[in-house]
Amino acid sequence: MSSRSTFKYPFPPDNAIDRARMRALVEKHWRLNRTAVNADTDRLTTYLRDELGADVLEAGAGEECLTWKIPQHWEVRRGQLRRLDGTVIADYQDNPLHLWTHSIGFQGEIGRDELLSGHVYSDPRRPDEIPYHYRNGYRADAREWGFSLRHRAVDGMTDARYRVDIDADLDTRGTLKVVDAFLPGEHADTIFVMAHTCHPALVSDGIACIAVAAELFHHLKRLRNRRYSYRFLFGPEYFAAAAYLARADKARIAALRFGIYLDMLSTHEPLGYQCSMQGSSRIDDVVGNVVRSHVGACIERPYRGLWGNDETFYNGPGFLIPTVGVGRGMHREYHYDTDDLDNMSLYHMVESVWVLMRVVEVFESDYVPERAYSGPLYLSRYGLYVDPTIDREATRTVERMQALLDGERSCMDIAAKLGVDFYFVRGMLDNMAAKGLVRKRPRAPRAGDQGEL
Repeated sequence: MSSRSTFKYPFPPDNAIDRARMRALVEKHWRLNRTAVNADTDRLTTYLRDELGADVLEAGAGEECLTWKIPQHWEVRRGQLRRLDGTVIADYQDNPLHLWTHSIGFQGEIGRDELLSGHVYSDPRRPDEIPYHYRNGYRADAREWGFSLRHRAVDGMTDARYRVDIDADLDTRGTLKVVDAFLPGEHADTIFVMAHTCHPALVSDGIACIAVAAELFHHLKRLRNRRYSYRFLFGPEYFAAAAYLARADKARIAALRFGIYLDMLSTHEPLGYQCSMQGSSRIDDVVGNVVRSHVGACIERPYRGLWGNDETFYNGPGFLIPTVGVGRGMHREYHYDTDDLDNMSLYHMVESVWVLMRVVEVFESDYVPERAYSGPLYLSRYGLYVDPTIDREATRTVERMQALLDGERSCMDIAAKLGVDFYFVRGMLDNMAAKGLVRKRPRAPRAGDQGEL
């Protein structure tokens, strides 16, 4: 028996993860103008509600949630920048990234200098890409208009005057919506998984992570007996968390024990995780163990050191629910129109689902082994011998494992203590249990699982 991972290769059977379903979800919705409150985001919400059999929590545009204010409803009917001869330079219908998020309406002529100095955003370092201008989506009182352009187009703007035609409204007619899909388990203690529904015309920055999470939902739904309960929460970045924590049933929030936020999972960069604020919780131990043991070139970061997102609410003041982030490293396409279908890696999405499946399997399968023998185990007698000339690390691990069989520590507790793969520890103890050398006792949630600040 080797201490090296036996789960890294191969991936699960093809029927365990539906690649076509993930791709279809992204293809159908990625080009929508998905902002905090608008009709396009509602289309995605309706799809997820029906696909997952979910509830939808709502908060009105302009409402106060915690100390945050829900953004206004944004409706865009038209958004064009043209030369005076009618030549179109940028059109919202071609790509919603052309229009700044929450642009107000404006129709009329404008001089070149005024237009370029206050109403055009481009990146001269990347002349062929459209950058994402998003900040006004987070500024409750912003009342601006503008276009994002390829800088090569800006270089060609030599006319003295241009025509702007933006027909858009900001008002309080709509509601922010949070998709809330729940899978009950033996314990009310709930692990929640999140990804954001916003960010128009971008793939990895949001919607591909929803596709990954939805596959994990379908996997968990197939399990006959779940120990933990699971909740999947999808909504606009930051504002969904504020709305959910302010508006959701208090019993639901009280049951939340651990969170996992998903970000940037369809890129070609290495997979990794960031710790919770506590850094010492069970979700930190489990995610860290799985990623280190089963991902080759993995990234490890402190709290909010990989991608900061809604964990700042759930793991923040007044709640302090340990919430880790799972994502990939910074990618070149971040917040540019090149974060598109061409750069979406289904292979890495499958890998992401697979790692998350391993994480929840730890929670579902961990147990406390009770030793039924004394003294060092005569390994070869029971067919458990580990040859130190082949794997000295495994030999040492097995020896130390036995000393830690105190009837209190679980397989995961032992793996964390020794810094070795959970699946190696569980596999060895499963073999010992089959020979009557240990008894298995389910590991129930514990008060100390959430760690300390």
